[in-house]
Amino acid sequence: MENKKLLIGYNNFEGHCLAGRPDFFEPARICGGVDFINCHADQGAEPVPEQLEKAKLTAQKLKELCDDFIVNFEGSNFERDIVTEDGHDWANRPDGTHRVDLPDGFLDAMNNEGTLAAMMYDEFEHTIINRNLSIRMAKKGDIPVFPVNGDGDLDAAAETLDAQLREYVAQLKAKGAPAVVGEHVFPVLFHRFASCGIIPNFKSQKESISNVQFSIAAGAALEYGTPLFNCVDLWYRMTFPGHSPEEMYNNLKFAYYAGVNRVYVEASSGFYSKNEAGEEVFNRYGELYTQFVKEYRGKERAYDVQDYRPEIGVIRMDDTFWGQGKCFGFWRGILFGDPSLKIKNENKEFVRVMNLITHGATGNGALALSKIEPHSLLPHYSFAPMNGAAVFDEKVPKDKLESLKLCFLCGHKVSKETFAALKELVRENGLTVVTTGRLLDAELYAKVNSDFCEIKDGEGVWIVVNDFRTPKLRTRVRGFLGPKDEIRLPFTTGTVRLKIKDKGNAIEVVE
Repeated sequence: MENKKLLIGYNNFEGHCLAGRPDFFEPARICGGVDFINCHADQGAEPVPEQLEKAKLTAQKLKELCDDFIVNFEGSNFERDIVTEDGHDWANRPDGTHRVDLPDGFLDAMNNEGTLAAMMYDEFEHTIINRNLSIRMAKKGDIPVFPVNGDGDLDAAAETLDAQLREYVAQLKAKGAPAVVGEHVFPVLFHRFASCGIIPNFKSQKESISNVQFSIAAGAALEYGTPLFNCVDLWYRMTFPGHSPEEMYNNLKFAYYAGVNRVYVEASSGFYSKNEAGEEVFNRYGELYTQFVKEYRGKERAYDVQDYRPEIGVIRMDDTFWGQGKCFGFWRGILFGDPSLKIKNENKEFVRVMNLITHGATGNGALALSKIEPHSLLPHYSFAPMNGAAVFDEKVPKDKLESLKLCFLCGHKVSKETFAALKELVRENGLTVVTTGRLLDAELYAKVNSDFCEIKDGEGVWIVVNDFRTPKLRTRVRGFLGPKDEIRLPFTTGTVRLKIKDKGNAIEVVE
């Protein structure tokens, strides 16, 4: 039996590595080794040849600590201008856009030891949908990552972004990236990234509900056949560490049982505190991280995300809506980072469906606690009840849907091919599909006779609603949703059941 082991790492900075800081080296040594390190490369002003030498030295030092590593780029998310002394601009493009632009040879230098696994664009989806927010907050411009159409056409915006992402990934690979990985603050763009060659990488903790993020990212990985990465992020809003050591440990444990391929903690500087003498010493975070590595590194696992067989599906076009707009704060009510694309009721349906399948544990207004609203004022919790759920995009093929018992259609559109597949699965497999009339074909729409109606079709049924928030729907599908204190994860090898404990911040395996 193949051991589809979870690879475990942590996140820190190239500068910490080159300075010999304990928070870079000691976690791996104390743990007896880790599988990989996610190493932030400091985008600086030094001449490019100096930075290439620094990259080679970093790779040499990393080889002592781990099997391979990921090089991570984030500096341009916060800085408008990062230009080297010999003229390389790390981010500003001639067309007025702003995104990471690597100097020639940089990734080759990072791969000097043959141990570079991937290039990661940190919080890439955040910069796209929020138009380089940190730069705007510093009053240095309202800059898109890619050019936007500005014509108010949602379909055209999606096609444009997809084309831009594919071109950008091709450029990065031509510059030496063995693979390209995103890192997502918000639960959007997993599917678009995956379809364009970017490995999904969801944040746990942070302002997220971890297994809700998983359900979306796992659906993308399953649909497009990619690995699945997971960042267990110690930040919560502006506080670091903003989560307890125990919550961190339980999120790491979730990654193992959920079939994630790589998991890392952001960041290992949180593993240290100062003692009375002012010395940096391992704290409870470091202790529990070490405990997890020793318990789970290399631990036998017969499945990973590609063996996930969800029983509840949600199908929607990824329009980048997660709950932004009309709230206290700075999340603009636009889609795809394009001010001409305003949020409509159809975009909000996805959030309402997720509220339904989590027994109301997610808010009806947003999927993340980043939005300041009544639901986000609750104490943070990592886990919500979900009964084998996954989110797919509007193009998902039939073979990815065959394990479903319940499926929701929502949002802007669904492809003809996917709708035809659903019709077959309703008639032949007994699938129950919940949808608005807007997404039905003419044959089924002709049978709609009320605001809430059921259309029997072969072995299954279509439930047609005007609003996913109606109590009648909640009652009708309750039997599909599972216990209110449990996460179920069906795999080809069997079902994993996780009991939710400690006010949503811990899980316990149900044998």
